[in-house]
Amino acid sequence: MGKFETAYGDGVGGIDIRVGAIGDADGCKQFGDRLWLDVARILAIPPDENVAVAKFAGYSYEFGNAKLIVSVYVDDGEPGWPFEKVPAMLSGWSLSEEVETWELAEKLYEGLAALGGYLLIAFDPGGMPIAANFDVGDDW
Repeated sequence: MGKFETAYGDGVGGIDIRVGAIGDADGCKQFGDRLWLDVARILAIPPDENVAVAKFAGYSYEFGNAKLIVSVYVDDGEPGWPFEKVPAMLSGWSLSEEVETWELAEKLYEGLAALGGYLLIAFDPGGMPIAANFDVGDDW
């Protein structure tokens, strides 16, 4: 059983992953471009299928096909701990009958964690943290 399955086993909603850079992110656009390339590698999707689209104060990246939809939105982040550390919002949905959405989220989370350059917090559909690779406290 995957670690996200118990938090998200029914296929309704989605697991959102907040992502930040360990160390300096070199600006919103540069961080978003780097994150998008890593997400594309993890999911084996063409990274050049999408270019960053400026939206409001940030950048949006999206990919979709018959099997999945994945999106990244990067801005300057929200003030307050721990959100100022994780300014990017990563979401993925499986459209495949072979892969559950929680499995896709777990693959993204574990793949980014294995790279060692990202701070990560995964949230269940109700907004509760279910995994983090740094101490986010327990004031939820």
